[in-house]
Amino acid sequence: MKTSKTIAVVGATGRLAQPVIQQLLWHGYQVRALVRDLEKAKKLLPASIELVPGDVTDPTSLIHAFKGVDYVYINLNSDDVSPNQSFYTEREGIKNIVEACQLTDIQQILKISALGAYPFVEHDRDILQNQIRRQGHAFIEQSGIPFTIFHPTWFLDSIFWGIKKDTFQWIGKPVDFYWMNSVDYAVQVIESLNNPEAFDTHYAVQGNEKMNYKQIIDRLKVSFNPRLKMQVMPLWLVRTVGVFSPKMAHLAELFGFYEKTNEVFLAKKTWEDLGKPRTSLEEFTLQFKDEKSLYL
Repeated sequence: MKTSKTIAVVGATGRLAQPVIQQLLWHGYQVRALVRDLEKAKKLLPASIELVPGDVTDPTSLIHAFKGVDYVYINLNSDDVSPNQSFYTEREGIKNIVEACQLTDIQQILKISALGAYPFVEHDRDILQNQIRRQGHAFIEQSGIPFTIFHPTWFLDSIFWGIKKDTFQWIGKPVDFYWMNSVDYAVQVIESLNNPEAFDTHYAVQGNEKMNYKQIIDRLKVSFNPRLKMQVMPLWLVRTVGVFSPKMAHLAELFGFYEKTNEVFLAKKTWEDLGKPRTSLEEFTLQFKDEKSLYL
C-alpha cells in the first residue's frame, strides 16, 4: 500500500519505535522523527526519515514539528519515575503533545503503553508508572482526536537485550506471559492507522504462546545457541540495592509487580481488528541473524 500520509514519531530512537518506523516506511508513509539529539538520531534511524527537533517539555517545538503531519505515534521512555516529580513524560509530556495535536489538525493519535495500564483489567497491586500512564491517557481520551492506545505485555525483544556474551541476565522468578514481538506489533500499528475500527480504542497486545523466560531460553539453547546460560538476580537483592539507587528501586518495583501477575488473555478484539501475531519465537530469533553475534 502506498500513501502520501505523514506520521510524526515521538521517541523515534527508542528500541521499540524502530521496528514500527520500518513498517511505516515499507508501507509508504512519510516519517518525521521528533528528536532531542540530531546526531544520535542520524546514527540510529534510516536516512529517508525527516529529523526535526522536538521535546515533550517544549510545547512550541511540538507545534512546529506537527505542522503538515497527519498522524502522531508516541513511544515515550517512562523508566525514570519517582514520587512527586514535577514533570512526568507520560503525563505532562502527553498533555503537551495532545495540545500541540489539537492546534495542528492531527487526524489520529497512536501510543504504546503497557498491559499494566490497560483500562479493562483490575490489578490487586498497582505501580506508580502505570498510574501516571493512565492519567496521561485521559488527556488523549478527552482530546476529541481519534486515538489508538496499545497495551503490550512483555516483548521477546527484551530477552535478546538481556543476553550478554552467551549469558541471559534477568531479575526475579520465571513468570508466564503471552510474550509479544516487535515485528508483529509493528504490523498491528500499521493496521490501526486511519482505521475507524481502531478509533478511540485501547488494545491489549499479546502473543500466541504463554511462556516464562526459562522456557524461552531452553528453546533458544536447542535451536540456536547451546552455550546460553542464565544469570538471575533475586528480587530481594535488587530491592536492597534500590535503597541506594533510584534506578534499581524502579526495577525492583517493576519486576515485583510482574512477579505477582497472573496474566490472562485479553487480546481477542486486537486480533479480530488488527490481525493475529504470526511470528514464532524461532522465526523472530532469525530476524536478528544480521546481529547474531550480539545476541546468540
